[in-house]
Amino acid sequence: MMGRLDNDPIPPWAVTMWCDDLNIYVALPMTTGGIPYITKYARSEGGLSAALAVLTKRQPEAPRPSASAPANFTRQPQVQTKLSAAQVRLREETTESQRANARRVLAKLGLKP
Repeated sequence: MMGRLDNDPIPPWAVTMWCDDLNIYVALPMTTGGIPYITKYARSEGGLSAALAVLTKRQPEAPRPSASAPANFTRQPQVQTKLSAAQVRLREETTESQRANARRVLAKLGLKP
């Protein structure tokens, strides 16, 4: 049996780190998606130690693979977009069927939903 290409080997709880001339930055992904939370540390031994502590303490937000539920790292990456306040309010105050009806009305009027 031939192996399969792993298109997404990075787990969803992975932490991204980078640095510039002054600071070390750590980007922590959000559980529900969206813009990651970015922290910064001084570019020094103490700052590097603190940044590495974040890396080692970061807990996986996905279940660990087991014999009954093996790892599946071939999922497609999800597009993370931030909703505007109006979009959030629209989703809170309407149902999917109401939004579908509104899209049908707009289509009948020749407007792009």
